[in-house]
Amino acid sequence: MQENIYDKINEQTDIVALVSEYVDLEKKGKNYMGLCPFHDEKTPSFSVTPEKNLAYCFGCKKGGAPITFLSQIKNISAFDAAKELAEKLGIPFGQTTQKVKDPNETLYQLMKDASSFYQFALKNSESGQKAYNYLLNRKLDDNLINHFEIGYAPDQIDGLYKMLRSKKYSVSDMMSLGLVKQNEQGHYYDVFRNRITFPIKNNEGYIVGFSARTLNPREKAKYINSTETPIFKKGHLLYHYSDSIRPAVKQKHVILHEGYFDVLASYKAGYEAVVATMGTAVTNEQATLLRRITKHVVLGYDGDNAGIDATLKVIPVLKRNGLDVSVLNLQSGFDPDDFVLKKGVNAYQKLMEQRLDPYQFGYTHFQKGKDFKKSDDITAYKQAMSTLLSGADPTIIDLYERRSYNELGIQLLIHDKKSSLPVKRPVVSKDVIKRSERAFDELLIELLISRKYFDIISSKIKITEVTQPEKRELYKEIMNYYLAHPNEDMDLELFKKAYTKHVDLVDAFCQLSKYKKRLTIINEISLENIILKFKEYQIQLDIDTYIMKSQQAKNTEEQNKYLSLVDQLRKQVKKI
Repeated sequence: MQENIYDKINEQTDIVALVSEYVDLEKKGKNYMGLCPFHDEKTPSFSVTPEKNLAYCFGCKKGGAPITFLSQIKNISAFDAAKELAEKLGIPFGQTTQKVKDPNETLYQLMKDASSFYQFALKNSESGQKAYNYLLNRKLDDNLINHFEIGYAPDQIDGLYKMLRSKKYSVSDMMSLGLVKQNEQGHYYDVFRNRITFPIKNNEGYIVGFSARTLNPREKAKYINSTETPIFKKGHLLYHYSDSIRPAVKQKHVILHEGYFDVLASYKAGYEAVVATMGTAVTNEQATLLRRITKHVVLGYDGDNAGIDATLKVIPVLKRNGLDVSVLNLQSGFDPDDFVLKKGVNAYQKLMEQRLDPYQFGYTHFQKGKDFKKSDDITAYKQAMSTLLSGADPTIIDLYERRSYNELGIQLLIHDKKSSLPVKRPVVSKDVIKRSERAFDELLIELLISRKYFDIISSKIKITEVTQPEKRELYKEIMNYYLAHPNEDMDLELFKKAYTKHVDLVDAFCQLSKYKKRLTIINEISLENIILKFKEYQIQLDIDTYIMKSQQAKNTEEQNKYLSLVDQLRKQVKKI
């Protein structure tokens, strides 16, 4: 019986219409094609076949009949997917054909009527006009206001209370939902007054609470929220979540804000999958909600210190719940709403394209204002990085262990592990590099004049030791020339014509006074000194390598071996 009802739902559901809610489809012959909603791709591989009533991705192999597709796309059970489709089709579904009444149905209807009252008051009351003008001044239009069902709680003692009583709702329900209170004289009054209202919906799209912004600048509380009620649990909900479920699939990420106007700003900029917390830190329950509809969360918190601190605190929570995270890098003093108002939609979209890796964001921020000669600053930096990297992939932890040590000289030692880092490699000085390059130039000029010291030079300097590519290739060409002409000096014209591709470099050397005056190397002692200057750079690299190996040695004997090599190389450097 269950299988028959599933078959009936699948047969009567238009697969093209269903998939089109989540994927932009283009007709290709008898079928439709689009970008797969289950994985990132640039070439469409997601096929919808009306004839078979199937959707299928040739890349990741996901999809199937309507019930299967819906259960995968919304991360719900096949039962819930079938139930949802059955309701759209008007097909009785479940254990019995008799519909079981939701125990909260009356509360949902009460909240819907309250929201309708607020929406009506926004555009149809004298005091509401002030609130409406405020929204227009913030560059909101009727489409945005209507989509978010923004309203206005009139500046009246009991306007909402009277309306709800006229609809025969019980006072106990009004009070339990946090809409009405009773004073000491026994009179009932509205909780929200002279405030712009933002309805908060649950995951199924029912209004369960309100957040209300004051229009009175003297009010201490800019925003007040519904209290915890039988249907409103702040830590289990996200503002605009139910309306973000479908667009999250196409957008392939959800933007997470702290403010309601920030949500409106992102939506206005074309990002329909956008949600907000309600004045609280992100909970594991909220992270789970996000994971149901996306793999990637973009954090769009304020650009001030409080916003940055909040951003850095939420990253580990989201990462622990299996979400990829990136950060919207707002300038200091801007929140997303201000940014869109002052910089415009295009600038905001560009900012979205340039969002940052969360760990890089934290790594950079934690260094600001720190003096790493002070122990307190070092400790604060290490603690902050340890918190940020909590639950991160071991490879990421190792990366920032190394970066922190190499760039700042600070070992993080995340989770109190013993350091396995190599000793920080010192940077070879520019003077050493320049001396090495000048010495090799002298050797090239010598070889372009005469083959007298060719055998010594070629035996002591390997081609791979020459760091400059063009000069390395010229050196190889000179060697080939002398090997082909074992008993001859350099015939420059023949060399330029038949052996080298670097004629310009050869000509540049020939313009130097040392070449023009034929100032060749005096003797083998002078030659050895020049070769040693060239080798100084490589020697310094070897010294650094042996120092690193000595620090990683497994025993004293191995350590002493490397230190002895270091000592020998340092003696060579002293001769230069």
